[in-house]
Amino acid sequence: MKKALLLGLAAGVIGSVFAFGEERLTMWGTPPREKPHMTKGGESFPPLPLPVVPQRRTEKKRPPAPPKLIANVENISFDGWRGSPGAVDTLLRTARQRLKLWYGWEQLDIRSVVRAHTSGVIQRTPVLFMCAYYPVAFDAATCTALRDYLLNGGTVVVNCCGRRDAFASVRDAFEQVLPKHPLRRLPADHPLYHAYYDITQVRYPVPSESPLDAGAEEAGPPRLQAVTLGTRAAVLVSLEDMACGWNQWNNPSAVRLHPEDSNRLGLNLLTYVAAEQRLAKFLARTREISGPNLRPREQLVLPQIVHDGNWNPNPSALPFLLKDVASRTSIAVQFELRPMPIKDPSLFDYPVLYLTGSWDPALSREELALLRRYLTAGGTLLADAASGRAEFDRAFRSICAELFPGEPLVTLPADHPLYSCFHAIDHVALNHTPDAAVPEIEMLKVDGRPAVLYSRYGLSDGWAHEFSAYARAYATPDALKLGANLLVFVMQ
Repeated sequence: MKKALLLGLAAGVIGSVFAFGEERLTMWGTPPREKPHMTKGGESFPPLPLPVVPQRRTEKKRPPAPPKLIANVENISFDGWRGSPGAVDTLLRTARQRLKLWYGWEQLDIRSVVRAHTSGVIQRTPVLFMCAYYPVAFDAATCTALRDYLLNGGTVVVNCCGRRDAFASVRDAFEQVLPKHPLRRLPADHPLYHAYYDITQVRYPVPSESPLDAGAEEAGPPRLQAVTLGTRAAVLVSLEDMACGWNQWNNPSAVRLHPEDSNRLGLNLLTYVAAEQRLAKFLARTREISGPNLRPREQLVLPQIVHDGNWNPNPSALPFLLKDVASRTSIAVQFELRPMPIKDPSLFDYPVLYLTGSWDPALSREELALLRRYLTAGGTLLADAASGRAEFDRAFRSICAELFPGEPLVTLPADHPLYSCFHAIDHVALNHTPDAAVPEIEMLKVDGRPAVLYSRYGLSDGWAHEFSAYARAYATPDALKLGANLLVFVMQ
């Protein structure tokens, strides 16, 4: 055991404590670099003899500290567990070298996060990095503190060091933190994989202690998993170890990523978090929109369909749209969000339904049958892919093909009445392209009547007045105009 421990120290896995009857590592990977020692000029010179007046010297001052981006969180597994501070330090040095971004980090005890939350102090560091070499379990106070941190715009990154038992515990722990938000694998087109580098394939070294396997590796798509809040990946979890790659430490027995691919994913992660900070802070604020309760029976209510594909990524979107419609048209509307499961008995009481999401809604056979009945009976469905996500777009087209196999979604021509029924719309601005574009609304007809109106670009992002930096969406003024025209066209 002593020989193995010495080998571990030589490789960079440092420290152990005796806990629960076994020897445990206290830090994973190489330690962080030492802070430079600052020596003021002239300190080695003897004082000048009196009565000589010393000349004033100018001395170089310590440069300002960079803003802190990451906190390396310790004690998430047991007392004495420090995580991987060396990996965080080295990743940020790599970011400064390659991205020309200068960020700092801090060491933070998970118990201090809980104490600060209990005292009403908001944790300002954008990213909490947790290295889970051992299984983790959060008590109720930790769950509450982490939940509020995430809902207030923070991001948690968990590196599971290639340990499947640690990964399973992290998945269970965050089910307790955010029960209604599952951990799921990021699709290949997720913005995180394209934030700085375009990453479609990564290398996975084969874990082995045998010299014969040195250099053996497999290639495949990245396998990060995330908990999504709105359209933002708020919790990012990697089973494969990335910390080894960040600090260039070769641990042949670990399930890990190739060092260069670890760095590329790490730099993409930093870029993604920095770009999404504005959206994260926007979503952290609760907005209540209300209007006059006059003629409630005559007011238009636009229910939003509840499903398993992240059904409400922009909670403020629909109320903001209805407020704009009420101020610009004669349509009387109710501003509040009305969630509507498809199996709700009152579904057929509403002439228009709204559907959006980030990934596959995964509608059941019963839900598809009810939606088909609703549309055949004269109802209309308005839908858009939140942030223009390709996974939702593919799934929605598949739903339409299953509902009405002989009726395809058709892009409306530029002179269609929908684009002139209220606002005159010939060109629109998209947030992901600098050039003006023509609007792209698609229609599916049932018995010659418009039954489905769909946008593959995000409408709800613009309605909410704020969207992801990576969204494929209409800018707010044009999104509101299109939304008003859609409602006016349907109500005519």
